[in-house]
Amino acid sequence: MLYDSSVLIDYLDGRTAAVEYIESHLDERAVAPQLVLFEVYQGEVFKSGPANFDAVDGALGWLTPVETSAGFARAGAQVQAELDRRGAALSARDAFIAGAAVALDEPLAVADDDFDVAGLKSVLDIEFPDRDATAPDSTPEESDSG
Repeated sequence: MLYDSSVLIDYLDGRTAAVEYIESHLDERAVAPQLVLFEVYQGEVFKSGPANFDAVDGALGWLTPVETSAGFARAGAQVQAELDRRGAALSARDAFIAGAAVALDEPLAVADDDFDVAGLKSVLDIEFPDRDATAPDSTPEESDSG
C-alpha cells in the first residue's frame, strides 16, 4: 500500500477512519515516496505548537520511505496524460504520487478529495479509507463511464 500524506496526517491526528484503516493493513507492505513524507513534515510545521519531527518519525515507524526514481515521474506523467484524455487532471504533486503507486504496483490510500478525479480508478487502484468506512459499496467515481 502506498500512503498519501492525507491518510498519514489523519492517522497522526487520531482520526478514527485512518487509524482503523492503517491498523487493519499493518500486515501489508506500507510505503510512501519522499514527497509524501515532506508533506507530512510540512504539516507538522504549520500545526499549533512547536514542530516535533521525532514524534512523527516514531508514529510512522511502520512506514517504509521509498527513494524517488525517474520511473515515478514518467508514470505520473502517464497518469496525467490518461486523465487529460478524459478531460480531467491532478495537481503535479498528486500526479507524481499516483505515478509512484503505479510504478511500484501498489494501491494508493488517500483521505482527501484531491484524488477524487473522474477516470483515476481506471488507471490505478485507489482507496478512500474515510469513505470506505462510511459507505463500503460506493466509490468516488460511481458515475464514471470510463
